[in-house]
Amino acid sequence: MNPQSQIQAAQRAEVECLTDLFDAAMDGFEQLTRLQLQAMREFSRNHSQRLFEAMQARDARDWAALPQQALRPDPDGALQYLQEFGRIAGSVQAAMSEALQQGAARLQHHLQEAVEQAGAQAAPGAPGAPGAPKRQPPRARAAAGRAS
Repeated sequence: MNPQSQIQAAQRAEVECLTDLFDAAMDGFEQLTRLQLQAMREFSRNHSQRLFEAMQARDARDWAALPQQALRPDPDGALQYLQEFGRIAGSVQAAMSEALQQGAARLQHHLQEAVEQAGAQAAPGAPGAPGAPKRQPPRARAAAGRAS
C-alpha cells in the first residue's frame, strides 16, 4: 500500500470517528428527548388530576380533606428524572470518549503504516534514505568553498 492510500485510509478513519461521535450524540439526544417527553406527560397527568380534585372541593371542609400531597409537587419524580438524566449523560459521555479513543488509535495506526511504507519505498541514494550521503548545511558548504 503506498503512502497516499495510507493517508486516505487515515482520513477514512477520521470520518468513521466523526460518524461514531455523531451517532453517540444522536443516541443520547433521542434518549434525553424520550425522558423529557415522559416527564412532561407524567407531570401533566399528575397535575391535571390534582387540579380536578382541588376543583371538586366545594367548601373549606372539602379542601381540608384533600391529601396534602395533592397540593405539592412530587419530589420523588424529580429525583428519578435527575437520576435517569445523569445515567443517560454518563453513558453518552462514555460512548463518545470510546469513539474518540478508537478513532485516535485508527488514525495513529494508519499514519504509522504510511511512514513505514514511505521509508521502505525510499531509494537507497535518495536524500534522507538510509545509506544516502549526508548533505552539508548551506553555511558549512560556503565555509568549505572559501577554505579551498
